[in-house]
Amino acid sequence: MWADDAAVVEYGSIVAAMAVLASTLGGAFGQKLAVLPTSGATAVSALSAGARAQGVAPAQARAAYKRAPYKKPVLKYLYAVGWIGGKKSPLSCLFARVQPKQTEAEALAEIRKNRKLSKQLARRGVSKPAAAKVVVAGIASACSS
Repeated sequence: MWADDAAVVEYGSIVAAMAVLASTLGGAFGQKLAVLPTSGATAVSALSAGARAQGVAPAQARAAYKRAPYKKPVLKYLYAVGWIGGKKSPLSCLFARVQPKQTEAEALAEIRKNRKLSKQLARRGVSKPAAAKVVVAGIASACSS
């Protein structure tokens, strides 16, 4: 019976991690994602407001943006959005590190559900799979910072 208990805990952990991912990409903060920034200044401003709304220190979110391993402001922004989600939920951060491909698939599904975000990504020249990968990289990075 102990193996069954472990499976229930693991399933519960996965569900909780995916709920945070869904709320990051589709919830209140996700509505802000529907208008992706075109400049670094706009991105930093939006991140500060989003971080504050999620109960994460804006200065830490700005630091995540600055250390993002991308050149385009939109990718740095998506990375920092993921970082905020990972900071808000250490479980989702851990899941993104342990199961990156599964987490990317879930992120891609959430991105595809958000028509506004999909349109904005297309306008910025970012594919949906690339956006999902960047968000998950940001989530995973929150474990180490």
